[in-house]
Amino acid sequence: MVVASDSEGSTETEDLPKPSVFTRILGANFRLEVLCGLTVALALVPEAVAFALAAGLPPDVGLNSAWIISVFTAIFGGRPGMICGATGSLAVLVPGTVSQEHGKELLFYAVIVMGLLEVVLGLLSVGTLVKLIPVPVMIGFCNGLALVIGLAQISNFKDPEALHQHGRESSGRRLDSFHAFTDGVPFVQGKVLLFAGLITALSFFVSLFLPKLSTRVPSALVAILLGTAFEWLVARIAFDTRTPIVGDIASQCDFPVPFWFNSDYPNPPPFSKELLIKVLPLSVTMAAVGLLESLMTLNLIDEITKTKGNPTRECLGQGLANLVCGCFGGMGGCAMIGQSMINIGSGARSRLSSLSAGAFLLAIVLVAYPAIKQIPVSALVGVMFNVCFHTFEWSSLKLIFLAAMPLQARRRFLSAKASSQQIRRTDALVIIVVTLVTLFTDLATAVAVGMVISLFVFALETSNTIQVVAREDSRDGVKVYDVHGTLFFGSTSHFLELFDEDKDPDDVRLVFETGHVADFSAVQALNKLGERYGSVRKRLTLQQLMPKTHRVLSRAQGLLVEEITLSLDREEVLPARETASAVVATHLHIERIPSVDHSLLVDRELSRSDEEAGPGL
Repeated sequence: MVVASDSEGSTETEDLPKPSVFTRILGANFRLEVLCGLTVALALVPEAVAFALAAGLPPDVGLNSAWIISVFTAIFGGRPGMICGATGSLAVLVPGTVSQEHGKELLFYAVIVMGLLEVVLGLLSVGTLVKLIPVPVMIGFCNGLALVIGLAQISNFKDPEALHQHGRESSGRRLDSFHAFTDGVPFVQGKVLLFAGLITALSFFVSLFLPKLSTRVPSALVAILLGTAFEWLVARIAFDTRTPIVGDIASQCDFPVPFWFNSDYPNPPPFSKELLIKVLPLSVTMAAVGLLESLMTLNLIDEITKTKGNPTRECLGQGLANLVCGCFGGMGGCAMIGQSMINIGSGARSRLSSLSAGAFLLAIVLVAYPAIKQIPVSALVGVMFNVCFHTFEWSSLKLIFLAAMPLQARRRFLSAKASSQQIRRTDALVIIVVTLVTLFTDLATAVAVGMVISLFVFALETSNTIQVVAREDSRDGVKVYDVHGTLFFGSTSHFLELFDEDKDPDDVRLVFETGHVADFSAVQALNKLGERYGSVRKRLTLQQLMPKTHRVLSRAQGLLVEEITLSLDREEVLPARETASAVVATHLHIERIPSVDHSLLVDRELSRSDEEAGPGL
């Protein structure tokens, strides 16, 4: 409401105009959103083709997958402005499946199951858990992804016919990231290798440095055009040398139909329990990697735009998009960090940009495919190397190096500023481990390993943070221990070592004013401590519980041993004595001991300060 006043003091109100549904969905600047979508569509073409080739699939599969994923996530996803399509992180997982008998059909089934899994995970609100991923794990994820995509490009420098006969195997399992060096397929030789390398270098440097000069045209598209011109004008005409082109392995790209009715896939295997078991491992891995990359991109866009995306809806949208994509013979997809940054950086903020990107890409696919087949594979490889270059966190190398240097060496050879830019060695270890595990297994396994290491390090470092401070009590035969910190599975052993039941008096009080009982391991530790005091005929009382600790122990009071006395902090949560004896197990004694409602400590301190200041203030 806006309040306007006239000179006589009267006021009137008027409602601020609310944006229409059209504006909220399609954006405030319709023209800008459409142009951003067109720019992204042009940039998607070479990357979709390159990712399809990396997966051992024809380019039309990557192109159709890209526009299907883009359209459906634009409509049903949870992050306006985010671009989704066929990605390298998923492409490197599938070549082993594609190379099998009916491999492409198996992949399509795997993508369908992947979509169903993502829908289920969305309904379970798993997307909100991505915020718990530590930064070192994310850095290792990006570094590993960059290396895997880069190594997957090596096969493009091999003889196309020999490579086609040999078949491509998975880049996402065991040592397959290095398979190009051990599969026995010969590389191209002589002038072919020379010009392939030159085109790759040209494409890489153009896509790398052109954005520094101008962002009017997608750098990847310019790199592809220059690489194609070099192939046809220099290599072929001037030097009579032919490098592999997309047309060597491509077929005409048509509007997709469900793969069960596609003549390119005759006699697809029927869906069965055995087939589900066969594709489920790949589906789980693809779903984990796809959602992880998508949710990481969503958080990044949230930070840039200062707006809030919906992780749960994004999971549901991704699942629906992949479900449809698999039915129409697609390779699946997820969020694309690079293209999303292009879109957001150009000013797009609504779903229209993502939707128009998919629509423009479909138009390009149906009309411009004959031209796409003339693109040299080396030009696409150069673009992919640029993607790897920007995906890799180069600053992490400095962090790892500084963390590995001894303290004396840092003080001697580095400036004060450089020596202060250091992370913990355990964080550096997590980055290295996640990166290496990505190369030898897959991205989902690498992230899981990184999470386990991070949680283990956290538990180890916080295991000794719990403190127990003894203080005298005015009453004879009473000893009070103030517990500070969190008692959980990692700190129980250290906690139990802090007490000596033989030297303590008959009445021991544990005050949890600043202590927290976190889990069942903590409850069991209290039981062990109570049994120790009970064995020497002494009583252990827990009192002045924090609200969280109170909830944990009130729910677990039936699990506490009879040697423990539980003193409840607040009168309103303590049932009547008659009721308590009927509800609580007989071995648990509950007594009323005057104590402090700790949720009001701050208010009491403020009131005390006001009283000391006097009523006049």
